[in-house]
Amino acid sequence: MRKNTKIAIAVIVLAVLTLIIVLSSTVFAVASARLIWYNQPTGTLATINNENILDSSGVAGNSVFLLDRDEAIQNLEERYPRLRVIDIEICWPNIMTVHAIERQEVYAVAMPSGYAITDEYLRVLDTVSSFSSTNINPVILNLPSLETDYKKGDTIPHDYFRTFIELYNAFIALGRDLTDMRAMCASIDYTNAKLTIATHFGVTIILDNPTQNTQAKMRMAIATLDKLGTEDYGHGTIVVLVNDENELIADYTR
Repeated sequence: MRKNTKIAIAVIVLAVLTLIIVLSSTVFAVASARLIWYNQPTGTLATINNENILDSSGVAGNSVFLLDRDEAIQNLEERYPRLRVIDIEICWPNIMTVHAIERQEVYAVAMPSGYAITDEYLRVLDTVSSFSSTNINPVILNLPSLETDYKKGDTIPHDYFRTFIELYNAFIALGRDLTDMRAMCASIDYTNAKLTIATHFGVTIILDNPTQNTQAKMRMAIATLDKLGTEDYGHGTIVVLVNDENELIADYTR
C-alpha cells in the first residue's frame, strides 16, 4: 500500500472518530431552551417557561447537529394547541431557541355538532356547541360538505384552505388586524366557486373565483367598502371579479 494512501485512510478514520465524539458529546447535546414570543401570550401560554419548552419538545439531550426541528415543532404544538412555532434555531453550543406566537381566534367553523374555533390556518383552538357572531369575536366560516367533527389540536383539511389564510392576510397587508376583520365580517360561505361574506354593516361581499388572487380581491373589497357612505350600509352587494380585459374590478350595486 502506498504511503499516501495510508495517510489518507488514517485521516479519514481520524475524521470519523472525531465526528462521532463530537456528535455524542454532552457539550453539544440540547441542554436548555429559550422561548421568544412575537405577540403577547395569554392564558396557559403566558405561564410557559423555558423548562416547559425543553421538556415538551421531546428533544432534550439530542445532539444539536442531529436535531429534528420538525419533531420538536410537532411535539410543542401538540402539547400547546394555541402555540405556533415560527422557527427553531440553535445557539451554540447547546441552547434551543424557539420563536413562537400565540394563535389567534379567527374563524368559527361550523361542524355537525357545533363549532370549531380556529386560527387562519384552520387549526382548532377550541370547540363549542353553539356560536353567534358579533363584531368582536371570530368570523363564522361555513364549509360545504364538512361532515366530520374535529377536536382541539386538529387542523381541518380543506382543498382551498389557502384561500382562508389569504383573507386574513388581506387585512394585515392593509395595515389592519384581526380586530378589523371581526368588526367587518360576520360570516363566510364558500359555495359554487364563489366566496360570500356577510358583513356586520349589511353589505354583502362576493369574491368570484376566490382561489385566484384571493388577497388582492379581498383588499379591493375592503377598499370599496371603505368608500361607501353610511347611507349605503344595510343593503347592497360588492362583487369583485376579473373582467373580460383581465382586469380586477369591484362592482357595487344597491
